[in-house]
Parts: sequence; structure tokens; C-alpha cells
Amino acid sequence: MKNIVFFAIISMLFSCSAGKQNITNDGNDKELTVMFYNVENLFDTADDPLTDDEEFTPGGKNAWTKERYSKKVGDLAKVIASVDAELPEIVGLCEVENRMVVDDLFASQALTSGKYEIIHRESPDGRGIDCALAYRPDAILFDKQLFYRPTLPAGDRPDTRLLLYARGIKGKDTLHVFVNHWPSRSGGQEATEPKRMALATLVREKVDSIIQTSADARILLMGDFNDYPDNKSIREVLQASGSQDGFMFNFMDEFQRKGEGTYYYKGEWGCLDQFITSGSMVKSGSGITAPTGSAKIFQEEWLLYTSSDGKVAPNRTFGHEYFGGYSDHLPIVLQMQVK
Repeated sequence: MKNIVFFAIISMLFSCSAGKQNITNDGNDKELTVMFYNVENLFDTADDPLTDDEEFTPGGKNAWTKERYSKKVGDLAKVIASVDAELPEIVGLCEVENRMVVDDLFASQALTSGKYEIIHRESPDGRGIDCALAYRPDAILFDKQLFYRPTLPAGDRPDTRLLLYARGIKGKDTLHVFVNHWPSRSGGQEATEPKRMALATLVREKVDSIIQTSADARILLMGDFNDYPDNKSIREVLQASGSQDGFMFNFMDEFQRKGEGTYYYKGEWGCLDQFITSGSMVKSGSGITAPTGSAKIFQEEWLLYTSSDGKVAPNRTFGHEYFGGYSDHLPIVLQMQVK
């Protein structure tokens, strides 16, 4: 009888302990921290014969060794772990070479407690860089993922990164997330604009299809759009602005107007990296919301580099040589609320 009572007590204690460890996605968390980061060429050291990645090998132009790779991974993990008092629940990334480098990043000691799940697929991009989404399943669950291949105007680089879509479930609410990395401006802003307009049109089509089903759907676009908040692709096609009454709300619009940004080019800061949400998310209501003023550019001093002539820019990994910094972009953070 004593043995029966003893094992019953042990069983009860074990059940209580297991219940505490198995945190459920019940929607009771008050906030969801979202981060987006262009990590500037997070390549492994191996030569992929199917992509143009030779410069990121030990014998390549950048002398990309295991030591440099390990430093880069550790530095990026430090950034992700530093953007909030706790590890962010959702992390969007671009310029990652493959699933392995994303796994290595979130296996870093600074991030292991988040037990992140990864959403990723190889893109047809000629350099072999992709988008990825990482999330903490104790805070939000993503039950659906899709990858859309854009059709670009004819040119010397017809392929680009896939558009990543994931559907998140938080309590009784649904969050539709798109991770973007639109074609670069290499070759000139005007000459390359049709490519970004093609991506904007694709994203708008997907957003419209969601809103047709649910008028007040919670939709979050994040990424490196390679266009600024006042460019046609953002302002006209996506209809995203800094107005609360607009079709979509661009959190980075105010930063751009103030001359602040995530990327430094020819002496000026600009917001290539942006958070854009459906209009319903910035208005008061239940479920997942993101009030105006919820976004910030994470720009700690250790992420910046000051040149000899006093110009301040992101402390990048490579320029005309190896600098050993973090990235040529600054990360952005959005503090969403759950009501």
C-alpha cells in the first residue's frame, strides 16, 4: 500500500513538472516580438556547383574560412538574442545560403533556449541565397507554408528569391506572414524597377486573396524590399503608407521621412527593410494587433562603424575587403500585441 501511494505521488509530481515544461500556444501571451534581418551573405564554406558561390569558399576571393563562418554565425546569434529582453518569437531572414546555415545559426548557444522551428526552401536565385522564417513553437504555431516563384521581366538574371508565406496560429487568431527579398538595384534603380514591380504585384495578389476570404485578416509583410517606402512598388502597388486609414500600413514610413534607415548608401540612410501590415492590425480590436509606433530599428553602437571622416554606417562583414562585422543592414523589430 505504501508503495502504491509513493508511486502515485511521484506520478503526480512528474505530471505537474511535465505540464510546466510543455508550454502551450494558448494565446495568453501579451506580446509577440517579430524581427527581420538581412544577414548579408550567410554562406557556408562549401562550393555549391549549382550556384555562383565560389567567392565564399576558403580559396575564393573572400577567403571564406570556417573561422570566419563561425564568427559570422556567432555574431548574428548575438544580434538576434539582443533585440528584446527575451528571444523574439518570430524571426525573418534573408541572404541565407541554405537550410544548414539557418540551422547552425539557431543552434548557437545564445539561441538554443528558443527551440526555434525553421521554415525554408531553396530558391532559384543564381547566387543561391534564400529567405527563411524561424519561430518559437511555445509562442505561436505555423501550420501552413507556401513558396511562390516570381515571374520576372526578361533579363540577364530572370530568377530571384522565392516569396515565403506561412500561416501562424496564436490562440484563436491567425497571422499571415510573408517574408520578402526583392530584386536588387544593381544596374540602376530605374532599370531594375520592373523586377520589383513584378514582386509587388505578386504580393498584392496574395494579400487580396486573403482579404477576400477575411476582410480584417491579420497580414504581415516583412523583408528587404530593395525599394523605399515612397517608391511606386510600395506606395502604389501595395498601397502601403504611414496613414492609419490606408489599405496597408508601413511602419517604416516615419523613419524614412525622418532620414533614418536600415541601410546606408552614398551618404544617406534609407529603409529598404520594412514591416507592412494590413490596415486592420493597426486599429484597436481583439486578436493580434500592431499599433502605430510599435516598430524600431535596432541600432546599437556595436552594430555600427564610424569611418575616419565621421560617417556612421552598419558594421558590415565585407566591403572592398573583410571587415568582420555583422551585416550591411540593420535589423528591424516589431512589437505585436495579443488581446
